[in-house]
Amino acid sequence: MRKKIVVFVVLIAILVSAAFAGGKKEAAGTAEKSFSVALLIPYLGDQSFFDLAAAGIDLVNKNVPGVRTRIIEIGTDDSKWESYFFDAAEQGYDVILSCNWQIAPHLNAAAKQYPNQKFINFDIETSPELPNVYSMFYATNEIGYLCGIVAAATTTSKMPLANPQPLVGFIGGMDIPGINDFMVGYVEGARAVNPGIKVAVSYVGGFQDVATAKEIALNQYKAGCDVIFACAGNAGNGVIDAAKELNQYVIGVDSDQAMLFKTSDPAKSSKIITSGYKTIDQTILQAVQKAKDGNLSWGEHVKYTYKDAGVGIAKNEFYESALTSEAKAAVKAQEDRLKAGSVKIPTAFEMDAAAVSAFRDAVKP
Repeated sequence: MRKKIVVFVVLIAILVSAAFAGGKKEAAGTAEKSFSVALLIPYLGDQSFFDLAAAGIDLVNKNVPGVRTRIIEIGTDDSKWESYFFDAAEQGYDVILSCNWQIAPHLNAAAKQYPNQKFINFDIETSPELPNVYSMFYATNEIGYLCGIVAAATTTSKMPLANPQPLVGFIGGMDIPGINDFMVGYVEGARAVNPGIKVAVSYVGGFQDVATAKEIALNQYKAGCDVIFACAGNAGNGVIDAAKELNQYVIGVDSDQAMLFKTSDPAKSSKIITSGYKTIDQTILQAVQKAKDGNLSWGEHVKYTYKDAGVGIAKNEFYESALTSEAKAAVKAQEDRLKAGSVKIPTAFEMDAAAVSAFRDAVKP
């Protein structure tokens, strides 16, 4: 009987000890509570804007200790977007990230409904003026300007695929200010190199229609454009396809697109002579780190420019091998002007539809 009592007491002691050990573990876990981040985007795999945002989350995972992240694909049906933001807010993430003018109304609606939830819009041209939303933008007219410089330096150059005709192309996703800001800068950059240059401008009508973008690009190339700036998100892959098919030059957008295809399709990479990029991945990393540290100024709107390395053009191995020394010198000269602030680039955000139309018509082939 005595042995049974001893065994029973020992068992009780073990259970109590385990309970305290478990309690200590839970307390430690609470003290080291992870900082939760959700990225809401339509889809992955566009080889451009959305994938660059996902790359920003990868950087967060690698560089910010104690962060738990999730990427939520919300699809392309915008009638369902608001419910995704409300659901995410209900789940209590420390920060919810998303982007652009299409998604902004849904993000802002959730921000108003959940004033204690923090949001980051990492690509919107104006501030939502909400105290729980931090917003960022990138000087898209400067990106266009830099790409226009490359295009004008390429056409009529001694580069093997250039022709004598001073004609370049621009294919945008939609005829909207956010895309036309690229276009306006592109035209200005091209004219800075060659005042008499012509620019063919077309729109896909959306950002997913790869086939239509390819058809438009084939027509522009056959009309004499020897380089096209593809500014159409996922649809821009159709322009790259056309460049490969007809052995012509193309300029990518948002991310360094040549490097995305370097292994999977080097023939495409060799046609992408540069890409105009936004530092979306880096600025997402910076914003999340500041938010975690309690140093992010909620309600603030920040614009990144070429001068502060927020935007630029890719100068990778394909750029270096494709462009002649004369073309590189022309690019460098105009970059220096932009960095010095000696050039003022118009913006589509300050132009009405009639002004944008007149601007396009002035360089129409």
